[in-house]
Amino acid sequence: MASAEALWRWLRQWRRENLQVDRVAVLRHVDDAGQLGPRYAFMTVMACGIATLGLLQNSVAVIIGAMLISPLMGPIVELGMSLATFDFRSLRESLKTLAVGTAVALTTATAIVLVSPLQEATPEILARTEPTLFDLLVAVFSGLAGAYATITRKGETIVGVAIATALMPPLAVVGFGIATLNASIAGGALFLFMTNLLAIALSVTIMARWYNFGGADSPKQTAWQATMIVGTFLLLSIPLGLALRDIAARGVADRTIRNAMDEAARDHGGQLTTLRVERNDDVLRVDAVMLLPQHLPQLDRQLERKLESVLAKPVEVSLRELLTADETALANEQASLAQLRESVMRLQSVAERDAAQRSAGTRASEAMHQRVLAHFGQLEILEGGQRARWQLNGTAGLDIVEARRLEQALATDDAGALQVQVVPALQALPPVAFGDDQSALDAAGTAQVDAIAWALRRWGVNRVSVDGYAGNDAALARARAESVAAALDRQGIREATARAVPGADARGAAVAEGVTVLREARIRLESP
Repeated sequence: MASAEALWRWLRQWRRENLQVDRVAVLRHVDDAGQLGPRYAFMTVMACGIATLGLLQNSVAVIIGAMLISPLMGPIVELGMSLATFDFRSLRESLKTLAVGTAVALTTATAIVLVSPLQEATPEILARTEPTLFDLLVAVFSGLAGAYATITRKGETIVGVAIATALMPPLAVVGFGIATLNASIAGGALFLFMTNLLAIALSVTIMARWYNFGGADSPKQTAWQATMIVGTFLLLSIPLGLALRDIAARGVADRTIRNAMDEAARDHGGQLTTLRVERNDDVLRVDAVMLLPQHLPQLDRQLERKLESVLAKPVEVSLRELLTADETALANEQASLAQLRESVMRLQSVAERDAAQRSAGTRASEAMHQRVLAHFGQLEILEGGQRARWQLNGTAGLDIVEARRLEQALATDDAGALQVQVVPALQALPPVAFGDDQSALDAAGTAQVDAIAWALRRWGVNRVSVDGYAGNDAALARARAESVAAALDRQGIREATARAVPGADARGAAVAEGVTVLREARIRLESP
């Protein structure tokens, strides 16, 4: 007991000697920052406008710009300081300023969303509709840091606090929910905003009391403050903790479902390519696509029973099976195609010569030539035998790079020889790979783009979309897409549209196809 009393006396002595600040100057600064005026209203409109536009565009960089302005931090800090000092005049003024700022922000966000053509909930919007206990902890730590910066006049920390707590984006999401009449989005974002507001204000109160603001309060007032702070945190912690538990449970269920589906695919010599899990009331709906060597009619029912026993809830599995070819037959076909490619590379001009003078050997070669051409595709003689167009079949097994090599192999400098133009079969275009953190095309990437541009010209396609992947780095993803689009433009493909694949979609593709997709740009044909 004596040691505890000695420790308490030492702590009080340490606070008197080391926590000395100009309290009058701090209170004057806090009061000025929380004042309601034209500047506060203007900055609130600007911050909310930037945040709303960033959320609609799913742009993290724009949203951070709104966080940096952070006009609501002033009255929130004043609210926490007034609770510490029991200054009810400042308390009323801060609540009034907060109410006006909140109303202005909601009005601005709602108006922007109503006139915007973009009214879909982006991943950045949805990320602010399910607050958890972690969000409360972030707000508490940020509030303590902000209060310390305010009391000690080290204002540079406020920038980091504004980014960490992100007061304006949740408020903009509330406006989005109001404009789109989506109560779940508006309610979740409002809960996150109130969590941040109360946690910051009460954290400021704690830090102010630590620096002995309101030191003349009676024990009854101090007990009331402690009860209010602890009770508020407990009330916030219960629903946020339950939300965190639900999110964790959903993550465990998703991993369990994916592991079960992967295991079932491997056991039957196949592969899981696509998986989507939806929750409808208490039922889990699983939509999956598997590559399998043979049809398994009862596999979906077996998976349902297995998942229901593990997850202890109803599961509905919708399974689509894509059958793959037998590996031995595929290998034999590939060997035959390789031999046919070698034969085609040695074929001479198909222009007709004097039919009356053909030898038996020439006629036999012509017959074999025709059989090879029929297998690979359709050959059309143009311009009176001076030029030919060879439209390859999809069964020929030639991708665009091999088809281009075939055309180059058939090219000749002989002015009288038949000039063959090879048209590859319509197929998915190969991805263009980049180095880590790179957006410039290397030699291999340039060659890949040249082959793709050649195929697009042969197909008569001039309008494509280029999707850049880089995970959450939207700038790098867009730079990659623009690099490929510029290369296509130099090759004559004038209508190439570049876009960055959103981070959530890119991570989903990486899970389904492998992490290499995060270093690629992909080209899609656009409808005319």
